[in-house]
Amino acid sequence: MLRDVLVHVDGSESGRRRVQFAVDLAMSVGARLSGIHVTPPAEVPPLYKPTRVAEVTAYLSAKLAQDSTAATVAFREEAVARLADACWFEAKGDVAKGISDRARYADLVIIGQDEWQGSPETHPLPIAHSVAVRCGRPVLVVPAAAPPSLVRAAVAWDGSRESVRAVHDALPLLRLSRLVRIIAFVSPTAEGSEDDAESLLDHLTRHAVAVDSAVLRIGSTEEHGSLREHIENGPYDWLVMGAYSHPMWMEFILGGVTQSILLSAKIPVLVSH
Repeated sequence: MLRDVLVHVDGSESGRRRVQFAVDLAMSVGARLSGIHVTPPAEVPPLYKPTRVAEVTAYLSAKLAQDSTAATVAFREEAVARLADACWFEAKGDVAKGISDRARYADLVIIGQDEWQGSPETHPLPIAHSVAVRCGRPVLVVPAAAPPSLVRAAVAWDGSRESVRAVHDALPLLRLSRLVRIIAFVSPTAEGSEDDAESLLDHLTRHAVAVDSAVLRIGSTEEHGSLREHIENGPYDWLVMGAYSHPMWMEFILGGVTQSILLSAKIPVLVSH
């Protein structure tokens, strides 16, 4: 049951579209919508000469203030104007931490796929990765180019505790989908078995989820290209998957399913950790 939804808002046009999607979702489930914008520190790249630090800092601070104002306006125009129950939060500092702290009081967090704390040199992963690990809540990661939709869902399933957590966190949204298909991973090292997918199908049916009786079975979860290929070529509007079954540092160094999908997916992805 969703009663509190949190959406991260930046000053971009994709941020405004994300708010519009969050408003529609909140209205459909009768939830309160909270918006948050976190202003990061004005970090001057090391390539600038010391004599220009003050000048560059002032420029970056002005840009950050402009982005904060645009985010506030977007939430006021799209959410406050349409919802009876909407509230706005602002914070300063580490963006992922600011979002994660507020997420403690939310049932779902909606965030953009391509949002960064700063430059890739100083912050090598998008905010979505850090928020998914830190906040302890389900996170719906929305690509900038994708018009979000929840009509047709795919559930990535390998029987792991991360998959279990993701599926149960996603139940309120899965009930909104008109078609849900299970994509089961077949691997000798997987925690579940082929029967697990059938059991999940039965379980979702009991929760009034419109799940397709035909389970799609593909290769090991280590072959993240297989999942990405099926998602890109299939008729899916969004994906449910567990996040970081390996330590996050290992995925960052060696690569992994979570990192690959979150960085490249062209549809919204709900992850739980």
